[in-house]
Amino acid sequence: MTTKHTIDRRSLVAGGAAAMSALAAPNLVRAQSKRTIRLAHHLPIQSEQHAAAEIFAKKVAEASKGAITIQVLPAAQMGGQREIIESVSIGTLDMGFGESGLYANYVPEFGVVALPYLYRDFDHWKRTVDGEVGASLASSLDKKANVRIVNWMVTGYRYTYLRGKPITQPADFKGLKVRLPEAPVFVKTFSTLGAIPTPIPAPEMYAALQTGVVDAMEGTAEVAYTFKIYDVTKYLSMTRHILLDGSFAISSSLFGKLSKPEQELILKAAQDAVVEQRAQHFEREKASLAKLTGEGKMQLNEPNLKPFAEALAKLQDEFAAASKGTAVLDAIRKL
Repeated sequence: MTTKHTIDRRSLVAGGAAAMSALAAPNLVRAQSKRTIRLAHHLPIQSEQHAAAEIFAKKVAEASKGAITIQVLPAAQMGGQREIIESVSIGTLDMGFGESGLYANYVPEFGVVALPYLYRDFDHWKRTVDGEVGASLASSLDKKANVRIVNWMVTGYRYTYLRGKPITQPADFKGLKVRLPEAPVFVKTFSTLGAIPTPIPAPEMYAALQTGVVDAMEGTAEVAYTFKIYDVTKYLSMTRHILLDGSFAISSSLFGKLSKPEQELILKAAQDAVVEQRAQHFEREKASLAKLTGEGKMQLNEPNLKPFAEALAKLQDEFAAASKGTAVLDAIRKL
């Protein structure tokens, strides 16, 4: 027989279970609303770009109170730089690290921003990427490639690393097989100097130099050090041929699915990461150069850059015209 006492007890248990379910429901909703965004880059974890990615991830986690996690995938886990940006463009990867020379594969006039010997100084570069030029190009990339730039970092001046002999004048490039990124402006720059441009993904450049597939490579001091290029080259020529940007970019499709507060906190975190990255860049570059010439035992030389700039002067106008970026070039020159 069922007693009144038994009924009351069962009711109490059922009521307690219902109450617990009600309390658990909001937590379940919150758990389901948590989001992980994958951010990939092709560089080692010692790189400043990885450091910036970690800062960005931390800022996003703090601002979202743990609701959004940025999962950083370094060291070409998701492929080389070109593969990463292609994956962001088609939406199979959430975010990646790119740069103007590479974005030119989607928006040709982007290559103008990476033209050789274009900027008078770092401030000139900052006015370019932080102003209307940078905003206009980013908008075009968003519309044409489904890739939205969320910040503009500086990756720095690029130098030349050689197996056989240093570069002292433009003619020294003639016939040299030079490893460079898979970007049109780099290819055009070195072919104009008489070199044989050889686009190779970053993870393969050490082996290419070691086996003699290429005679030289170009890149920043930090990349040369973190990839141990000093093991397979002997000379570091400070050609400073390009002052290059870098950026974190998100799939436009994904960004559009985020709520307004989520979008705003991601953009704010990306800008916070830029402030720290830019402030630290030139000190890191100085330290990398010291390591390359110290423990790396590379022989450094500083050629007169005027002949190089003169040899590439026509390229600026020709490249801009071919990429329909003459207006962009004029705007940069006027800044």
